[in-house]
Amino acid sequence: MVPDESMAYAMATWARFNADVSDDLLRALSAAFALVAVADGELAESEVDEFVDLLRRKADVFAGIDFHELERAFRDLTDSLIADPEQGRVRACECIARMKGDADKCELVRSGAAIALAADGLVRAPEQAAMQDICAALGLETVT
Repeated sequence: MVPDESMAYAMATWARFNADVSDDLLRALSAAFALVAVADGELAESEVDEFVDLLRRKADVFAGIDFHELERAFRDLTDSLIADPEQGRVRACECIARMKGDADKCELVRSGAAIALAADGLVRAPEQAAMQDICAALGLETVT
């Protein structure tokens, strides 16, 4: 999928979701966002702020999300990924894997990662590899 199509699909997926967002789903979503955000090996503070702002601008779509908690979890996971990339990746994938077996939540996490993937309009090889890790942790086939 091209970035605009990925973003549109992801937003539509979240718009159909009307349940409360559990702590595990919040952490899985944060982990997926974090894996994509640090895929290029760098994470500027402005990227974190842009990402959280993007979600806030779509607040009507992301009903039930505590943005302060999402931002805290996201920053915690990105800090882990930057400090120790391998351990941070393992930790993030463990958070994501907690959704395995729940098709709706898996699709929410995958679509959330697609939002991060498409955020700047470009999909680079490291970001695509992060998406493959996310899908593997969820037990899903990779969408290209």
